Formats: sequence, C-alpha cells, structure tokens
Amino acid sequence: MKKKYIGLIAVVVLILAVLLPFIIYNQWPLLTGKKIVLATLPVDPFDPIRGQYIVINYEISQLDNAPGYKAGDSIYVLLKEDDKGIWRQAGVSSTKPTEGDFIKGKVKSVGDNNLRIEYGIEQYFFERNADLPTRNITIEVAIAKSGRPKIVQLLYKGKPVEIKYKEFDIKR
Repeated sequence: MKKKYIGLIAVVVLILAVLLPFIIYNQWPLLTGKKIVLATLPVDPFDPIRGQYIVINYEISQLDNAPGYKAGDSIYVLLKEDDKGIWRQAGVSSTKPTEGDFIKGKVKSVGDNNLRIEYGIEQYFFERNADLPTRNITIEVAIAKSGRPKIVQLLYKGKPVEIKYKEFDIKR
C-alpha cells in the first residue's frame, strides 16, 4: 500500500514539474510586469467559427518610418505615456533597450516604410452571449522586463469594462 502512495506522489510531482514552468511563463508579466494602457483602433466583433472573442488592433501595431525590418523580425517599441495616461510609440529598436519602457513584438508584414506588428495580445476571449462595447476601448496590459505583454483588462472610456450577458429563453 505504501508503494502505491509513493508512486502516486511521484506522478503528481512529475506532472507539476512539467506544468508549473508553463503556468509561470504565462503569468509572469501579470506577476512582475509594469501596467500600462494602450490605445486601440476599431475592434472587430465576434467570429462564429472561432467562438466568442474580439480582435484588438492597437495603435502601436502599425508603425511608419521604420526601415530595415523584414517579416519575422523581433522589434522593441519604445513607449511613452501621454497626458491622458495612454502609452504611445516613442521609437523602435531591433535590440532590447537597456532603459525606458518598451513592448516586444514581431514584424508580421512590411510595406513602403511601414510595419505591421503583432504582440501576442491581439485577441481577447470571453464567455458566450456576452455584451460588451467594441469602440472607445483601451487595454490595460502588464509588460514584463523582457517586453512580453499580457492583457490585464479592457477599459471603456477609462473604466474597466463591465461584461453583461444576454439571457436567452429556450422554449420547447
């Protein structure tokens, strides 16, 4: 009987040893990151094929006058807070900055001196039948020291979004 408990404990420890690094990696920006607010461009509503989510286009996802990058390159966008509390682009770098606030992204496409960048925070999933605004949204994100962001919350006109759920009557 004692061998069964030892075996069970060994299996649980092994599972935790495998899962814990993934959980910590995913939550690290929320635990240690600096919280900032990013401006968004119009947000696409829901996609019935992929479920309930919104696609978020950030103001800092399209950059002009940034030559020398190609699709797939890592890019660090330097950020500066404006007088309204929104963080905006203050520059770009191909290497990790040693000081200042920045967010790390990946160049998705290159046009005539403009870049399309993704940061890994372009989708926000929520439960079915949710009713939430899709315009005038800003996003509060936590950014780890490495530049990796994680969404903290959606803000509507500067206040946390209150998601309301529609009720459906099922009639038989």
